[in-house]
Amino acid sequence: MRIAVLVPARDEAASLGGTLRRVRDALPAADLFVVDDHSADATAAIADAAGATVLTPQGTGYAAALASGYRHLAALGFDAVIQLDADGQHPPEAAPDLLLALQGADWAIGSRDGTDSPGPLSRRAGNALLSASVRLAGVDAADVTSGFWALGPAAQTLCAESFPIAVADANIRVWATRRGMRLTEVPVAMAERDAGTSMHGGLRGVRNLGRSLVAVWAAARA
Repeated sequence: MRIAVLVPARDEAASLGGTLRRVRDALPAADLFVVDDHSADATAAIADAAGATVLTPQGTGYAAALASGYRHLAALGFDAVIQLDADGQHPPEAAPDLLLALQGADWAIGSRDGTDSPGPLSRRAGNALLSASVRLAGVDAADVTSGFWALGPAAQTLCAESFPIAVADANIRVWATRRGMRLTEVPVAMAERDAGTSMHGGLRGVRNLGRSLVAVWAAARA
């Protein structure tokens, strides 16, 4: 089974090296790809030193980085892609569980739901609101902010062809389901980020929550 690991990263020099070492330990045969979203620190150099292929996205932001990554991977014919964040929240050791879940789904999502994973109140409240909006759109999902994914061939093709480039959050669940993808959630205990600042905190978090709610509404109407 040919597996790729896709890691979007922006200014994650403090945590990326440790994350990639854990990926190597958990999935020694996987090919590593880091999408460096125009970092101002040594993110790209650390990824290169770890043996990862470093990609530069078209545009800026998390969603644009993922879209560029999946377009690049589309021509390489991987059986599965594991996507995880660079900040240490997503445990690579749980990747085999996500891959196993692909036997009955196109898209497996690592979920904090029911695992007592730590997290700030702002994130938990935002996820609850976004989960409610996703359910109103007809999709049953618990952890709608997790970016710890495993994608099979059909989901990879979809992401390469038409991944949303404005927001990649709760809206992805609705967008993918409306396009025939079978999504499943796998319980995964996750940590707090190793370093840096979360997109879910402060005024930035409020702004991202608003954009995500609008994106869910747009995906439901598409």
